[in-house]
Formats: sequence, C-alpha cells, structure tokens
Amino acid sequence: MPPSAATLSSDLMEVIAARRSQARMRAGLAIGLTLGFGAVTGWAWAIAWLCLYGSLQALEFYVLARRTPPPWAAVSLLLANSVVFGIFALAGPINDGVFGLCCWICLLCGGQLNSALTSQKSRTAFLASSTPFALYLAMTPFVALWLGAKWHQTGAIAASAILIVIFTHMIWRAAARALTAESEARARAEAADAAKSAFVAMVSHELRTPISAILAGAVEAKDARSASAQQSNLELISSSARMMRTLLDDLLDMSKIEAGRMGVEVTAFDLRRLLLETVRFWAPVARRENLAFRLEGARRLPAWVKGDPTRIRQILNNLLSNALKFTQEGAITLRMAADRHPDGSVGLTLEVIDTGPGMTDEQIGGLFTAYGQLSNSVARTHGGTGLGLNISRELARLMGGDLAAESAPGRGATFRLSLDLDLAQAETSAEAAPQEQTGLRMLIVDDHEINRRAFTLILQGAVDSIATAENGQDALAILARERFDVVLMDLNMPRMGGLDCTRALRAAAGPNQTTPVIALTASAARSEIDVCLAVGMNAFVMKPVEAAELFGAIERVLGAQADAAIVAA
Repeated sequence: MPPSAATLSSDLMEVIAARRSQARMRAGLAIGLTLGFGAVTGWAWAIAWLCLYGSLQALEFYVLARRTPPPWAAVSLLLANSVVFGIFALAGPINDGVFGLCCWICLLCGGQLNSALTSQKSRTAFLASSTPFALYLAMTPFVALWLGAKWHQTGAIAASAILIVIFTHMIWRAAARALTAESEARARAEAADAAKSAFVAMVSHELRTPISAILAGAVEAKDARSASAQQSNLELISSSARMMRTLLDDLLDMSKIEAGRMGVEVTAFDLRRLLLETVRFWAPVARRENLAFRLEGARRLPAWVKGDPTRIRQILNNLLSNALKFTQEGAITLRMAADRHPDGSVGLTLEVIDTGPGMTDEQIGGLFTAYGQLSNSVARTHGGTGLGLNISRELARLMGGDLAAESAPGRGATFRLSLDLDLAQAETSAEAAPQEQTGLRMLIVDDHEINRRAFTLILQGAVDSIATAENGQDALAILARERFDVVLMDLNMPRMGGLDCTRALRAAAGPNQTTPVIALTASAARSEIDVCLAVGMNAFVMKPVEAAELFGAIERVLGAQADAAIVAA
C-alpha cells in the first residue's frame, strides 16, 4: 500500500527536524571547505560562496524554527542547499583544470552520499537533496571535454558519474529499508510488550476469580451444617482449583514453546478410543448449553496409530472448548477423515465446526497470535488466557501437522487440524487388574507444608502409614531407620534437593535402596524427566497433582517392582 500524503509529510518533517541538530556541523564544514578549496577555486570565489551558503543556513534556521514548516518550503530549502553546496567547486576546473575537476567530482560524490545517509526516512527529501548533485555530475563529462579530454576519457567520466548516481540510490534504498525494518521491529516489540503486560493483568484477574471462590468455599464448607451444602462447597473448591490448573498449564506450555523446550512423544494409541472419550466428555457440556453435538466420519478412521495422544487430546479439547464458548445456538460438529498415503501413513484431518457468530479476515489473522484475545470483551465474557489456539497450532506443527481456521461473519467457524500419523499394531496384551494395596508405608518429601498436607489428604485411607520430611537430608535420616514402600520426592528443596537425595539413597546400602521414588515436579520438560530417571527415580507426577494421577503412578511403580521381584526369583 503506497504511503499517504500525511505519512510523506511526516517523514519529510522528521528529516527536516534532524537537520536542525546538524546546523553547527554544516557551518564547520562550510568553513573547512572554504579554507581547503580556496586555493583551487580562488579566494574571492570561496569567500563569496561562504557568505552565500551562510545566508542560506540563516534563512533555513529561520524558516525551520517553526515546528511545522510548509512542505514546499522544506523541499525548496533542501534543493537550494544542494545547488549552492555543489556549485562551490565548479570554479575548480575553471581555475585549476583537471585537478580542479577531480576536486569537484569528489565534492559531488560526498554530497550524494550525505543525501543518501541523511534522508533515509523520506524519498521526497532524498530526491530534493540529491537531484542537484546528480545534475552536476551529468555536467562533468562536458566540463572534461571543455578542458581537452579525449572521447574515451570523457566516456569513462560519464560512466563513473552514472554509477555514482545509481550507487547512491542503492545506498539510500538499502538504508531506508533497514530503517523501515527497524521501525517495524520496534513497533512489533512494543506491541508485544504491551500485549504481554495486558496479558499479565488479565491472568492476574483470571487467577483471582478461582482463588476467591476457593476461599469462599472453604469458609462455607467449614460452617456448613448439612452434607449437601458441604458437598456443594467442595465442588466449588474443586472446579476453581481445576480452573487455576488450566491457567497455569497454559502459561507453562507457552513458556516452553517460547524457549524451544516443548516436545512431543510418538507412541502407539487407539485413535478411535481417544476420540470417543473426548466426545463423551464434551457431549454432556453441549447438551447443558442446548447445543447439538454431531460426530461425522468416525467409522472411516484407523484404530491404532502412532503419535502423541496427550497433545492431540489437548488440541481437541481447546478447539471444542472454544466452539462451546462462542456458540449460543445451533450445533458443534466434530468431523473426521483419514487418507492413506502410499508410504503406509495416514493423513488425519479433524475439523471442529460451530454455528457461532463467525469472524472477519482481520480477526482470523490475529487468532493464533500469543498474548492476544480477539477483543477485551472476549476475555471478559469468556475468560481464559487466550493462549489455547496459539499453543494448539504450535503443538500441531511440532507433530508435523498444522492448525488452520476458516470463517466469515454470521457463518460460524471451522478449525482444521491436519496430522500425518503412522499406523500401529493393536496392543492385545491385557494389563493386570489393579490389586488393592494394604499395609503400604509412604514417605512424602516436600519443603512446603501445604503440599505435605495435601498429599497426606489424598493418601490417607488408601495407605497404612504416612511419614513426611521437609528436605532431602531429613528424608535420608528417616529412610536409614524405617522401611517404606514408596517415596514421593519434590525436586526443589533447601539444604538438599530431590535429585541429590535420590542419588544418595541409591548409592548407600540400606532398607530403602531399591524403594520406588516418584518425582513431584512442576515441569514436564523431557530433559528434566531424563535427569530424574538417570538418578534413580522411577516415575514422575506433575504438580498440581490429581489424585487419580498420583494413585496411577503409585500403582505403576509397585507393579514394576513386583514384576522385577518375580523375574529375579
């Protein structure tokens, strides 16, 4: 899009404003030229030129002293400056022949270069200041002929003059592009910084909502007189905690994406089962909102494929959650398709289609931008961090696919997830049924009392005995005296962290040298998990911990320990 007249005028005024700060430099340069070239041009001419150039500078200072001088006045002054500056050395060839001509050409080259470097922001300013120098350079071949130069010498001078003009324009264009790119990058950085600041404020508000609900629910639960009232308050606390976890998960995922530490796994999983579980979760939500929930194309999907089921489920949950937020009436459709490729892989396409208000092209353009909602009203009305779609697209691309959106105002929206997945063999080996564990002794190692109390609440009633320690050193002392079945180990603790504690536990002979250790970590980074396994930990659970996840990890490590004991026997 060509710049507007207002933009051109603004750019010209910026160049003129910069000239005000160069007034002393130009005055010093004029005096230096007079002293340096006076012997070549003749002192009378040099002094006359200095008076003329000085008068022009005074006029320029007077005219440009106004904050917004007329554009025609600014352009006229730029032209006059270049005309007067370039004419100074014209007397050189007249008084000193070829040497004077060389001095004149050098002066014109300097003027051209100065025009390019001082007028980067305005093409108008560049043309006004460089055109007189270009015309003077066009005169140099004729002056050379007048001085007696041969035709081939004159041709060389003409070619040099043309190259100087061309190179000057190239220098100006490169400098102008670099300046424009720098300005755009600065504007983007400032916009991103402002968006992040607004995002932090929004997340602060979003976190205050569930925190307030948790505090209110806790007070009410303490004073509740009936079981039903207490159950309602506990449900409020639970749903608020899940809301906070969702916010924190989005922040953690976004930080890992920005740091380049987000990873995906490739494992065999039942695609149909994953989609069925997702539909079973969201269909009741849609019914509560009086929306139809449709499923299309499921029968044509392969059953077992290789990919990251956790991330695919996360993307689908984000898309379906958004569709439900923005659809007031109508239906939500999950459309599925799979195309077999010649190499045996499958091109999977999952579309989430809603009948919501739709979006403009401008809104779609900013849809996958981090730290930005479509509008502040969206954040106020629907909540959330606004990171879900950005995270989903990044996850799709990490898995070798993509996430795109199509929409129009009043016609709803379609989000299309495309992935290439390899086929996998169905896993037929049935897992052993979980057995009830009795007489278990657990050690919880965490420096925060709240965490120790929370884990104790989750485990009490399911295990026989629970002990706690607030750092690695205290844990080693307890582990040296008592036998435990499982140790829950926080990673970051004062005095001795979980990694050092586990190393020491595995290195020293004792009653718990082979006791399973489950890491309690706030990071799911592959590098951190690898370190946990390398020091001798057996599993990990992400904070904040869900009871089902914790019991699942305990069951896995105890089952693995039992299998190892059978093999050893």
